[in-house]
Amino acid sequence: MKFIYDKREYAVTTWTLEHMPLREALDTFDRHGFKNIEIWADTVHLDPRCEPDIRGTKRQLLGLGMQVHSLHAPFRNYKNPPGEEKAFRRFRTDTIKKTMDYAYELGSRILVMHAVDRKEYNYSEDQIPLVQDYVGEIARYGAKNGIELAIEDIPPGTEDDEIYTSLENQRRLFADLGVRYCLDIGHVPLLGADLFREVEAAGSDLITFHIHNNYGVSDDHNLPDDGAIDWPKLHDYIRDTGFKGEFVLEIYGGADREKELDTLMRMDRLFQT
Repeated sequence: MKFIYDKREYAVTTWTLEHMPLREALDTFDRHGFKNIEIWADTVHLDPRCEPDIRGTKRQLLGLGMQVHSLHAPFRNYKNPPGEEKAFRRFRTDTIKKTMDYAYELGSRILVMHAVDRKEYNYSEDQIPLVQDYVGEIARYGAKNGIELAIEDIPPGTEDDEIYTSLENQRRLFADLGVRYCLDIGHVPLLGADLFREVEAAGSDLITFHIHNNYGVSDDHNLPDDGAIDWPKLHDYIRDTGFKGEFVLEIYGGADREKELDTLMRMDRLFQT
């Protein structure tokens, strides 16, 4: 087996340390030797609704010698959204475009996005053209600056959003829009899909991964060795397809800063085996 826990193969998401300000989170990851980062931009850190300090973040990243693998676009917690659906859709689209601007400024070339949100804005099958319109608009906007939009598979919520869950389904919906894909491996068992088929379905348009584990019941975001997914086997399969990028560890840190630091220590031990 070729699988080795090597930090150079992985990026980490700042969502793991979401209770820390971004500056502190980056310093903490640096002390633990993580140099590739996916920056969370949903509610905290680089969410445009928080008016983040992009210049200061760029200076810090340069000083730490860190690379920004990707940004994760906002997808929830839209407080007091416009009441009219079209206006709300426009507001979300403009917010995600602003996140793409941040990605460009920080030297990242990937923005991960949820096409829908099962709690705050779901779209039924007869509304697919609406989703295609705003996804296509965001993809074209990013392409102007070399930013690739990676649509993520999401766990199912209601019957309406089942068409948007797996990458196999989403590729049928968005194949002609110039998008790429992010495979969140922990979501796949929850939507009843097959991990290897998902990799195959996305093909060469699969440009990034979210790596975590669970036992097929809830979206726990455990370490990759804690759950029903055989990550070493999947890892080797993915590498054999020719994927050469980093895998993003998307591990749930906990409900407070103390638990987050404990999670980071457990992540560290994973790479010392």
